[in-house]
Amino acid sequence: MMQPEFEAILASDLPEAEKLARAYQFVVEDQIAHGHRDVELQQALNDEEELIKAKIKVGVLEYAYSIFTFCYLRVTGKKLSDV
Repeated sequence: MMQPEFEAILASDLPEAEKLARAYQFVVEDQIAHGHRDVELQQALNDEEELIKAKIKVGVLEYAYSIFTFCYLRVTGKKLSDV
C-alpha cells in the first residue's frame, strides 16, 4: 500500500496528466530522500563501495527528476515546484 499522500493524489479531481506529474514528483522526491539517508548510512558505516553505489543512485534520480521538471515546464509553462 502506498502512502496516504500518494493515494490522495490519485483520488483527486485533477486531470489525469496532472495526477501523473504529481504522483511522479511525490515518488521520486521520496526516493531521493531515501537515497540521501542511505548515503549518510554508508558514510557512517565507512563502506566505500556501497557509498559510491548510493551516491550514483541519488545522482541518477536527481538527474531524471531534473529532466522531468524541465519537460513539465516546457509543456505546461509552470514550474513543477509551483503545483
